[in-house]
Amino acid sequence: MSLSNQDKNNKDSLLFEYPQQENIRSYLRLESLFKQFQRNQLASNQDNHFHALKILFEILEILERGDTRSELIKELSRLVEYFQALEANPQVDSSKLINFLKQIQALNQWVNRYKGKFGDSIRKHPFIETVRNRAVIPGGLCQFDCPELHVFLNNPHTNRQQMLTEWMDDIKGVETSIEVILRLIRDTSQWSTQRAPLGSFMLETTDQPFKLLRIRKLAATNIFPEFSCGKHRSSIHFMTFNHCQKKMPANSEIEFELACCY
Repeated sequence: MSLSNQDKNNKDSLLFEYPQQENIRSYLRLESLFKQFQRNQLASNQDNHFHALKILFEILEILERGDTRSELIKELSRLVEYFQALEANPQVDSSKLINFLKQIQALNQWVNRYKGKFGDSIRKHPFIETVRNRAVIPGGLCQFDCPELHVFLNNPHTNRQQMLTEWMDDIKGVETSIEVILRLIRDTSQWSTQRAPLGSFMLETTDQPFKLLRIRKLAATNIFPEFSCGKHRSSIHFMTFNHCQKKMPANSEIEFELACCY
């Protein structure tokens, strides 16, 4: 579950997003982790900075095992070509287009010039390497198991924040690229009100496959969607909880807002 800028005014609704492509799945996971890292990094509490480190390790793991770089190069190159073609359109605000195109081109250059896998220099940092190796062991970050972490957490909070910022700066271009790509994908759609009889809704797949499905409920309740997506159609089943907190079909008409992003 995530909340984008255009949805912040809908404080009484819950937003659910479901990726239709594997690269979008990775982008959403990384977007969530980057946001969690930032919230914890900005805090001054030791526990927050401890959690920020563990989030950083999750980010590094995703970037290490995935093909994020090649996917970003492909997507940013496509966006550069798309917005360059718009320059000939007289109905487009040229000043805004030029500024945005410069941002996309700068991100594309950053991704292409990055040496090695994203985050390699962070992984090789002696402190990060030591703490990361201990973090995979249950309880392995105790003071007697990892004194390096104990020393780090007892630094002044401004020092800890600075160190966390410096490590994240190495992959800041990844965060910004994903932020821009997801914003553009989300902006391709319009919200429409739909109804799911007996809590189920069928969505036919068009010739142009969706990248992202978004559901916004009109009121915050304990009802949530589960997705079943195939080549020709996608199904949305609304679920709820019984008195034992076990999920079960809602089995009632559900009104919701749907956005299909291409």
